[in-house]
Amino acid sequence: MRINELIITPLITIFLILLGESDFIGVISAGISTFRAWMGYINYTTLRFDMQTMYLQTMKMGGPFISTNDPDYLPYVYADAVFRHGMHHPHSAKVHPLAEPWTHTR
Repeated sequence: MRINELIITPLITIFLILLGESDFIGVISAGISTFRAWMGYINYTTLRFDMQTMYLQTMKMGGPFISTNDPDYLPYVYADAVFRHGMHHPHSAKVHPLAEPWTHTR
């Protein structure tokens, strides 16, 4: 993250407001950039925590059961392990995979 938008810009803005040297447009601009930077940082830490949780659940199950080197598909690898974990968790409802269509012959 950009440390200047997270911490330094708000401190400078507050200091300029206290001195009475700030203008309205500068305060609004600094406030918007600080807000966006903090929202991005919070979103990043939330997603990082979710990925850590999925990774730990995968390792708990002895997985991952499928693998990939493509970072675009990596969340699906952990989602597969989380789904399998839910299927075998003692307190979860029983989930049975759907049978193939050719097994439903009459």
